[in-house]
This record gives sequence, structure tokens and C-alpha cells, in this order.
Amino acid sequence: MPLSESLKRTRSFRFRLGVAATLMLLAILALVLRIVDLQVLHYSRFRELAYDNHVALVPLSPPRGLILADHGEVLAENLPTYALEITPDQVPHLQQCLEYLQHLLNLSPEDLQQFAARRAGKPDFDPIVLKAELNPTQIAAVSVRAMELPGVRIVAMLHRHYPYDALFSHVVGYVGPLTATDLKDFHASQYVGRNYIGKNGLERYYERQLRGTMGYEIKDINARGLPVGTLRQIAAHPGGNLITHLRLRVQEAGAQALQDKGYRGAVIAMNPQNGGILAMVTSPSFNANWFVDGISNKHWQELLGNPGRPLMNRADNGLYPPGSCAKPFYTIQAVQEGVISPDFHTYCPGNYQLGGHTYWDWNRGGFGDTGITKALAWSVDVFYYKLAVKMGINMQDNTLWRFGFGRKTPIDLPGGASGLVPTPSWKLAHLHAPWYTGDSVILGIGQGYLLETPLQLVRAVAALANGGYLVQPQVAKAFIDPQNGKTIPIPNAAPVNLHISAEAMHAVHLGMEACVNTGTCHTVSIPGISIAGKTGTAQVPMGYQNGRTIYNNDSLFIGWAPLDHPKIAVAVVVENGGYNAWQALPVARAVIKAYLQPDQKASPDAAPGESATAPAQKPAKNPAKVAQSVTAHYDAPLSLGEKGSVNPRPAQSTTQ
Repeated sequence: MPLSESLKRTRSFRFRLGVAATLMLLAILALVLRIVDLQVLHYSRFRELAYDNHVALVPLSPPRGLILADHGEVLAENLPTYALEITPDQVPHLQQCLEYLQHLLNLSPEDLQQFAARRAGKPDFDPIVLKAELNPTQIAAVSVRAMELPGVRIVAMLHRHYPYDALFSHVVGYVGPLTATDLKDFHASQYVGRNYIGKNGLERYYERQLRGTMGYEIKDINARGLPVGTLRQIAAHPGGNLITHLRLRVQEAGAQALQDKGYRGAVIAMNPQNGGILAMVTSPSFNANWFVDGISNKHWQELLGNPGRPLMNRADNGLYPPGSCAKPFYTIQAVQEGVISPDFHTYCPGNYQLGGHTYWDWNRGGFGDTGITKALAWSVDVFYYKLAVKMGINMQDNTLWRFGFGRKTPIDLPGGASGLVPTPSWKLAHLHAPWYTGDSVILGIGQGYLLETPLQLVRAVAALANGGYLVQPQVAKAFIDPQNGKTIPIPNAAPVNLHISAEAMHAVHLGMEACVNTGTCHTVSIPGISIAGKTGTAQVPMGYQNGRTIYNNDSLFIGWAPLDHPKIAVAVVVENGGYNAWQALPVARAVIKAYLQPDQKASPDAAPGESATAPAQKPAKNPAKVAQSVTAHYDAPLSLGEKGSVNPRPAQSTTQ
């Protein structure tokens, strides 16, 4: 082989060797740089990724705070149960997994719909409950297939439960599955791993205090994603236990009195000194437990189809004309402003003539010479027709606003209606008509366009009871810290001094005392208890027939007891109750008796003077289902119709 050829081959070999060496050096350099990048420059990030590859962060939901009645009865509790949770981003084929679980556990289509609703708006790494309250067969079926179901696990959890079913549903409220809509009012980061949130009542208003603080477990997992140990645990902190002013016996008495007769309405009892709500009953009601895991279609249709509208909180959202229950407040203002004196008298012939219209008294025969005491005791309409003309609309409106009507009552519950105090400008804007003196006449007996809530009524009458202070209603009393057992009182708002004169207050007290002792609400009297009260019957237009407005009557009562040292103020409304307000009286009597004579038991229909000596039964450990939903007939929706005009031939009185 020629020398030149050998030299060429040698040079070619050396060149290839050099290239290979260079490439090898570059590869080694790249490897070193990558190692530096992984181990030095981005060590923390890749260490975290590697750590996450063998650990799992499992959120621990804290026990939700209990809700208790004033004497310690549990109104909302937590019961242990097992649930099936799915973490979507850990399931390879979620839809197939759901179909398999549906067949395996015999899940209903509603279960899958509720799962989809819970998942909406939540990150896929957040576990979501598919089925709560699993039975042993379902638990076993999932457990033996754990290896086949990544991202699916059985968890022990605390399930919210309401021992009294429907009795406290409107005031205590209920929790329900967490949805994206709920998180508009709360920080989403506080609800990772949570299943429930307060939806209504105290559960909603005090959600932040009741929910507690989330905890976490750091689990060591194997290559299959199954936990093999716990590396670290951060304990969850339970929510505070809420003590309320509510009295179980008083709530039961009000609910029973309404439901025994199938009445539709509301009753509120309040401590007139500090505004503590002793009872808040709406009838009909609903079972709060239906909503905890998402209400079934069957139960939802049952509620929607109930003509009594059980979902409505009539105590704080129901709007009613107060009827003659407005008369004590007008009397206070008229005496204090000097429109009439405490010894003012007028003559009642049974009707009042104004501008060619006849305004009838409920007693067509008239009451003759009438002063304030008689006017309140017997609800003399003519007295208040004349007083309304003397006062005028501006003073009437100021009276109602002074006692809290026409604006939402502040209370620690969500929602609430403002009611309506009509003014000339309101009528002109909404009805395109001027205000007439006849409108003031009708307003003088608590009718016309005036609308209020039972909560506004009880707050107003409490001001008459306590000497002239408008207190702020409050359901909650204190929180108990579950960590140390310390009781943290919830302060009551300072009452508003209405500066009612002594002579005005005395005149009204005499009239309302006489109303119970000898007047229209004498059947509310209880031996051994002094009571002041006022009845009210309000015509409510229910529709039209043959060109005429069809009316029905709401039955109302407001009052307090004892007379001189008041401990309880009460407001009762019975929808479509009828004539003379008699339907509201036994309800009020039952509530007052349950609070002031708790060791005695008597029928709410017991006649005055009837002795009640049978001892009351103590609440059982497993509370009976006191309040069941009442199916009541519901007439056509309220319509203003011809309210404010005069019915020329009323069949009966409607203002007692």
C-alpha cells in the first residue's frame, strides 16, 4: 500500500477519533451541566416534585360546631358515617369509573347529578363526595376492589344531622353540598376538602365560626398510589359550638299550637329586655335533613307542590297588614305629640262619615262614649278613624318608622323583608294616584297599603313592654371554644331609646291590660300571669269574583308578660284565620305559658281560669318529631286590589 494512502487513513482515523472525543466531551459537559441544573440550580423544585411523587396531601375536615338551645339541647349535631370520595385527577377514565360505581353500588341518577354539581367550579385535585352514608355492603364492595379503583376511597366523616327535623329548620337553617355559587361569599382556599357549607339560617350567618379550620395529613404512597404510612399530620381545629337564646319548650308549644289546628302562619317570642329570640316558628315547615346531602327530586317536588309554601320563613319574610295591632303605636305618638290627651274621649255611633263615604266599626251598634282604655280594650275602629284624621299621614308614617316598621329588622339571620310604610310619594310613584284622607283613615286601623313582618311586630311591642327601648333581635347567645371550653358571649346591640313619655306609655299599658282582662283578647289570659296584649284582624284581598274583590282575614296578636316586669314578648300571625282574631290567641297563650309556667302542661285551647297542674314531660334523649310539615290550603297570591277603598257593605268586622 503506498505511503500516501496509509497516511490518509491515519489522518482520517485521527479526525474521526477527534470528532468522537469532542462529541463525548460535549456529552459529558452537557451531562454535568444537567446535573448542576438538577442538583444545584433547581434542586428545590425537583426535590419537591420527587417528594410529591411518593407523598399525598390529604385534607382533614374539622368537626362543624354544634348549635344548641339555651338549656343545652342539641339542635344541629354531627354523626359519624362513611362516604365514597373521588379525586378526579387521580382517576384515569372518570366517566367509565362513575358508570362502574353506579352499577356496583346501585347509585341513582340523582347521585351522579349531585356529584356533577359538587364538582362544578372545584379543582380536580379536590376530593368530591359521590355517595354519603354508605351501608356495610357498599363499603365492602369498594374496599375489595381498591386496587382497581385509583382515586376512589372510603372515608370516615361527620355527617350533619338535625335531631328535631322540621322544628327549627327556618331559624337554625341547614347545610348542603358545596357549590361554586356558595364560594362567591367565601374564600375558596378555605373549602378545599370540605363537603358542606351553611345554606340558610344560623348555619349560613355564622358559617365562618361554625366551619372550623382545615387540617392535613401527609401520606407516604407507593408506586400504585396507595397509602402505606403517614409522614406528618396537621390537626384540624373544630368549629365553635353556638349557644342560642332559643327555648325548646317554647318552640315546641308554638309549633304544636299552630299545627294542631292546621294553621298556616308564624309565631315569634322574644326577651323584651335584650332582644334574645326565644322561639321563631313558621308553619308549615320542612325537614332540614333532606338538604344535607342534596335534596332528592322526590322531596323537592313535594316541597314545591305544597300549597302552604313550607320553604318560606314567614317570621322574617312574610308580609302582612297588622290590622288593629297598629293601634297602640298610633296612640303612643298621638298622646306624646299632644294630638289627644290621656283622658281624651269621643263618641262611637258604629260608623264614621267622611266625604260621602261610610267607614264602619266592627261593632255596627257602636261603643258610645270611648276613651283610650276602652278603644284599645275593644279595638274601637271609630276612635282610630277620627284619630287618623287628627294625626295626618306624615305623623302616621313617622309613628310607624319610629317603631321599626318599613325597614329590614337587624337580626343574625340571612334575608329578611323590609315591609312597607306607605307615603303619598310612594302611592303617586307606584299607583299614580294622590293620597286621600280616606287612605289615612284606613291606615289608622292598620290596613290599606301597610305591610309588616311578624319580627317587626314583636320588636315593636317589646318596646312598649320594656319602657320605650327598641332592642335588636338576636338568636345567638354565645360561642363555646371547643379547645378550652371557654364561653365567649355574643354582645347584644345597644337598644334605641324612643323617648316615650310616661303618660303616653301608661295610657297604652292600661288599654292593653284591659284588652286581656275584659276585652277582645281575654281568652289569652293565664291564671297567675299578668298579660298585656292587642288583637288584630286584617282583611287581605285574595282575588276577584264577579267584579268584586274577595277578602280573607288574617288573625294577629301582640303582647307581653308579665305586665310590669316583662320577660317575654310575643307576636302571632295566622293566615286566613278569620273573624275576631281568635285563632291567634291560643297560640300566644301556649307560648307564654310554656315560658313562664314550664312545669305545668295544659291544652292551648284551655279556657281562662282553667287550672293546669299536670307536670310537663321532660324532653326525651331522642327528641320526638314535634314539628311535621303541615299541608295547608293556600289561596291566590296577595294582590293590593282595592285595598284602601271602602267596602260599602262589609259582611263582618275585620279590625279587632
